[in-house]
Amino acid sequence: MIPDPCSVTEASRSIPVMDSVDVLVAGMGPAGIAAAIAAAREGARTLVLERYGYPGGMITGAHVVAVLGVGDGRRPRARGITMDVRERLGRFNAVTRVTGSGDYWVDAEVFKWQAMEMLDECGARCLLHTMACDPIVEANRVVGVFTESKNGRRAIRSRVVIDCTADADLAFRSGCPCEDQTHDVTLRMVITGIDNAVFQAFEKEFPGRAQELMETARAQNGGVMPGATRYFKDIDITDAEALTKVEREARRDCFRSLYFLRENMPGWTDARVSHTASQLGVRQGRRVRGVYTVTDEDLRSSRHFDDSIARLSSYLNGYKLYDPPGLDYDLPYRCLVPEKMDGLLVAGRCVSSDYLACNSLRLIVPCFATGQAAGVAAALAVRHQVQPRGVDVSELRDSLIRQNVYLGNDHDGGISVEEDAVTKRAE
Repeated sequence: MIPDPCSVTEASRSIPVMDSVDVLVAGMGPAGIAAAIAAAREGARTLVLERYGYPGGMITGAHVVAVLGVGDGRRPRARGITMDVRERLGRFNAVTRVTGSGDYWVDAEVFKWQAMEMLDECGARCLLHTMACDPIVEANRVVGVFTESKNGRRAIRSRVVIDCTADADLAFRSGCPCEDQTHDVTLRMVITGIDNAVFQAFEKEFPGRAQELMETARAQNGGVMPGATRYFKDIDITDAEALTKVEREARRDCFRSLYFLRENMPGWTDARVSHTASQLGVRQGRRVRGVYTVTDEDLRSSRHFDDSIARLSSYLNGYKLYDPPGLDYDLPYRCLVPEKMDGLLVAGRCVSSDYLACNSLRLIVPCFATGQAAGVAAALAVRHQVQPRGVDVSELRDSLIRQNVYLGNDHDGGISVEEDAVTKRAE
């Protein structure tokens, strides 16, 4: 038989089952951390997987250290794990700024450490350096995942899987319908070694020449100076070749521009790229099609739902936060539940929403909120031996309230804040 040059048949093999748990969480970004903590608090045997060697997702990998979406542009609103994290990091002076809306900035390295400690203390087990590759699907139900690591191919069985991969990777591979639209992609690159006194003196004495040099440098680096945020458009973040292109282009152009300035701009002689983020800054990708799709109008009209699992107020208009201010909308449990697939919940930016709504739901606080709700719901599904879509919403809401989640019950935010200018722009 002549081999088919377009395909290769992989030999069938038996995959060892390395573990069996109640709730398996794939991904340790904000949503995954919240989901694992919440599920473990409800008594579920919980395991959370992460492909990198640290937790935090965009917070630690792309250095998106602003925890945005706590308030409504005027006062704090969100509680639950959002506030647990703030209180915990505050003990270590790792909250570096707080706005009047309650948004706060964190030390990414302390977050890596304390996120793991919080998971350990509530009984959630963690496994780093492990990729959740494919769902194990039996009779239209996800019953675990296949993993890849230094240990090889392994299987983990689970009564409920929570997809917190950010891009609905497991949901998509299980056959769930998804939407996939692009948003800006960035790569954080930090420049050090600039002698600002020399540079500013040159700008003052020779403004025309300085402007000419900076214009040339920007032209070599996608329109921005080295170290400034460069936005890559129309990148399919579910495609490895597209991601590779961004990584290479971002570094190539930044270094080309930087070395031009080192040779020509006074004060830049010793400038260098001190480090780049270990992950691309990604804003949107795949979103699962759920039982309910949250719309931009739902957010802007402050719509409430009987199956609400979070009452939030943040809105990101382009990159302008809390525009408009004062919203008061619910997120329904149904947006975490895939349209047809059982045994599976999603949390984070891949929940069921339209493109404009996702621009707000991708913020860290909504990711904490959907993760916490998914974790509690998964634990209840295990406890009552029902599928996630069959969880009693009243019990879910009661459990979330016990975990200090704000669902519209009277409160003033419940935290004190140091006054600061409300953030107007969020990367």
